[in-house]
Amino acid sequence: MMTRQIYQDEEIEIRAANELEAVLHFAAVQASVKEIGAWETWCTEKYTLEDSRKYLTDSEQKRHRGAEFNFCLFDRASGELIGSVGINRIVQEYKFANVGYWIRTGYTGRSLATLAVRAAARFAFTELELTRLEIVAMESNVRSRRVAEKAGATSEGLHRNRLYYHGQPRDAWVYSLIPGDL
Repeated sequence: MMTRQIYQDEEIEIRAANELEAVLHFAAVQASVKEIGAWETWCTEKYTLEDSRKYLTDSEQKRHRGAEFNFCLFDRASGELIGSVGINRIVQEYKFANVGYWIRTGYTGRSLATLAVRAAARFAFTELELTRLEIVAMESNVRSRRVAEKAGATSEGLHRNRLYYHGQPRDAWVYSLIPGDL
């Protein structure tokens, strides 16, 4: 299958990664456990190379089924995998989905997550013909909220018990992106 690319410039490429790139994915996760793990329950010290391999294999199967579309950011100069952006929880009946993202420690603060969200949104609106994307960020995740705002998303308020994290319901800000926002 041809690799699906959704963005490329001189420095960054955003595309679907394959199972053979599990080592790169695992290295990015390992380098970022403290920062990503603060917001994502899957990202722990126990995350393994096999977890990366399974994630990439599952992502390809879900992409083929149209159930989920996960992409990775690559630094073109070094070849390092430096983040991820995904369109998931797709509800075709209502033409909406969720967008999630993370950036490898050491690459944050460069607007890469904003770039990734906007690229994924263009893909979702043009290729998948969705009409709404939601970004859900835990109340205290200021950086993720800032990404949503910089990407042009509209805050729709703080939703009580919107996320479940480490066995506890958490309040989260919900943002929306629609085609006109890009």
